[in-house]
Amino acid sequence: MTQPAPVEALTAWNGPTLDESDWLLPLPPGRSPALADLAARVTHRLRYGLGFTVIRGWPVDGRTDQECAAMCRRLAASLGTPRPADAGGFVTVADNAGLGRTNLALPPHTDRTPAPHPPRLMGLLCVRQAAQGGDTLLVSGHTVHNRLLTDHPWALPRLYQDFHFGRGNGFDRLRPVFRRHGADLRVHYNRRGIELAQREAGAPLTPGERAVLDAVDRMLSDRRTVLRIPLRPGDLLWLDNTVVLHGRTAFTDPPAPHGRRCLARVWVDD
Repeated sequence: MTQPAPVEALTAWNGPTLDESDWLLPLPPGRSPALADLAARVTHRLRYGLGFTVIRGWPVDGRTDQECAAMCRRLAASLGTPRPADAGGFVTVADNAGLGRTNLALPPHTDRTPAPHPPRLMGLLCVRQAAQGGDTLLVSGHTVHNRLLTDHPWALPRLYQDFHFGRGNGFDRLRPVFRRHGADLRVHYNRRGIELAQREAGAPLTPGERAVLDAVDRMLSDRRTVLRIPLRPGDLLWLDNTVVLHGRTAFTDPPAPHGRRCLARVWVDD
């Protein structure tokens, strides 16, 4: 295996060092954005900037959830090829659903999705906020890699080797956490998904492998690393799903008849 080298790019950021102006892309009030121009600006920020951006001022007031999602998907089509919409296209609390469809905290991760591969981009449009909590957590996978290289270099060789990911038909089965793709470093991490899949494959994590993933998790929860953003209605987050990990804090929905916290999600291949 090639000796791991640090990532020296704008994508290797620490949350507390960023200003809002570094990642915010505000829309002019009262004007419908030109999708081609907006898509070009988003693409530039994802490829040559921090690996994420937040468009603020997306017109959601007075529109149904489905109309908001359709607007999000129109922009997605200008960024690449959107994955087909599914029942998970709205991130809300649902009964008998996985962790992502609860109001519990969600550790930073990259989205897996069914085969042939994880999506390159992910968009999250805030349609409604929670009454309390529900802040979005972002972490640079490149910063995690660089800090491991400095603080825990013993962990990296295993992270460049395959783990089992995901469950069910169509999910990628074998994938490293870190993988070089030309000059780029791509990141793929979901601790819960790894543990479940390794057990189902008859290869539960060894104590040494748990120590490796524990080192990653410590970086993902370190306040010196994490950027916390309280997305507000009309905020549309775009991120490179192979660079930036996302999670959320626990939240409380408003009482009836007010609508539950709702985010419209879209995955895009480029």
